Amino acid sequence: MGRWQKSGDEVCWTDETTSIKVKLSSDDKDSVGLAKCFQYRNQKRNLKKECENEGVIIADVIFLEWKEIWVQVEGGEATELYFGSEPARKHRNEWRFTFRNYLGKSQIRICAGDGHEITIDPIEVVSPKTLDEQSPLFYPKLLRTLIDDLVRYLVTLPFDWSAPTEFPTEERIQPPSSIFVLHILAQHADKIRFALQTVLRNPHRRLVTEERWVRLDEVSSIDADTVLMMLQHPEHLCPYRGTALATIANRLTSRGGRKFVPERIFERRVTETLDTPENRFIKRFMDIVLFWCDELERQGYWQKAANHAPQLNDLRNFVRLTRADPLLGDVGEMEIFPASSQVLLKQDGYRECLLIYRLLHLARAPIFDRIQNAIDNRRIDQLYEFWCFFKLAEELAGNKEFTLVPTLQPDDEGLRWGLEAHLTDGDFRLVYNERFEHGKGSYSIPLCPDFSLFYGDELYAVFDAKFRFDESDIEQLDKKVIEQEMDEAAQESNIERFAKHADICKMHTYRDALKCRAAVVLYPGTKNLFFCTNGGCLNEVTIIEVVRRGLRGIGTIPLMPTEENLVGGGENAELSWRIG
Repeated sequence: MGRWQKSGDEVCWTDETTSIKVKLSSDDKDSVGLAKCFQYRNQKRNLKKECENEGVIIADVIFLEWKEIWVQVEGGEATELYFGSEPARKHRNEWRFTFRNYLGKSQIRICAGDGHEITIDPIEVVSPKTLDEQSPLFYPKLLRTLIDDLVRYLVTLPFDWSAPTEFPTEERIQPPSSIFVLHILAQHADKIRFALQTVLRNPHRRLVTEERWVRLDEVSSIDADTVLMMLQHPEHLCPYRGTALATIANRLTSRGGRKFVPERIFERRVTETLDTPENRFIKRFMDIVLFWCDELERQGYWQKAANHAPQLNDLRNFVRLTRADPLLGDVGEMEIFPASSQVLLKQDGYRECLLIYRLLHLARAPIFDRIQNAIDNRRIDQLYEFWCFFKLAEELAGNKEFTLVPTLQPDDEGLRWGLEAHLTDGDFRLVYNERFEHGKGSYSIPLCPDFSLFYGDELYAVFDAKFRFDESDIEQLDKKVIEQEMDEAAQESNIERFAKHADICKMHTYRDALKCRAAVVLYPGTKNLFFCTNGGCLNEVTIIEVVRRGLRGIGTIPLMPTEENLVGGGENAELSWRIG
């Protein structure tokens, strides 16, 4: 394995086994550095340690988004070089790459001339706006806040896993994501305990016929087969000269006059056993629950879901005690899943365990898998987008509960997964990544806003989460001509500036093509700005006001993840009114 080290304005990775040396640099010396001594705007800080103090482990090297990185490879020939799955372009004797709209963990892959591939230790891509220690967007605090709040949402909110999105399977190619298992165990901890108690009170038994040879004093019953087997197996007969068994001996006399009695007799005995496929399944189910309880604690999810930690600990202790019950001592290990067992499908206790087992083995739990991937790779822009969906639903629902429903939507590639939040008795639906095709919602090109708010079948408003937006961009919106700004950004090759203005133009596109009332950018900041179609401009407007007043236009509304709103609650407003 190689290691990163600082060398002047460059950061170098050296692998002693392959003699490969990789040098990273940039025209902006503050764009790349070691996490343990990263210098930005003449301030040096140990981001590695600060993140560890917040319970987050980051890579050893920091890159800034939107800054071009130069890579030199020494000690070997590199035919291709990739950042994650994106290829870098070669310029003379170096490779160049810019992270655009990407934040989080990435890796450099080098394709050597001899055909083998070298993967360098992970790197961390961050936004400059997250490097101010006094800001609520400071990278270590922001990561912890987003992850903790997302875990809280996923653990506590009710999900409806009913058809058509439930695809149960006995085996899954990959294990379920930890955050999905946490949600299932936290939501069903009491149900698991009650189900196992029901099973222990009335475990499934099966009558089995045991065939064996026993001594005469052990015989409990005989039948016609007993006599037949006695004659067919003379090896179990022995000579007899006594009188106690004379009746039997007189009937078992050889031609020579010798008398015999059976030393062992064949017997069929019907007994009850607990070693059934259904009870083997229960043992496997308990092993799965115990494994995940220990694994979630090891990964630190108990701390993130602190309100549910006592409940999960009680569940683990109860299952561990039940697993050691002598009643299940003779039950073997499950080899074949009894999918068609009527006991599992209908009997109390077994039925509930089967339901939870199937939930844990859903073939698809897309929203959890995507969030787990974003957490594992610290994709802070994606985490912010997911967080905005839950926070937006919470704001719109006010102090009312809402239900999350995974959905299936057809597209050109087959089926695409989505998520809906059903608000206020089903009148409002907040849909994640709803796709509007030409002629089916959009009169022009296909569009896919981050969040679409429906009132019945009417598209009411759309929202886009833009982490890259900041307050300086909002201040310029009503001062400069946006076309001129975009032209200047293109001429200066300022891709970041160009992309931010393109986001505003996209809001106009959404509102015009989708015929909705409002199109809003959600960004991590504090300043509001909403342009009404009647020419007015509002500087203080909230999400609730946009929806309640039926405002028509486009704008930007801040949605800031902070430690203060970790326990959430919205604005205590209710959308219980009706829209005319």
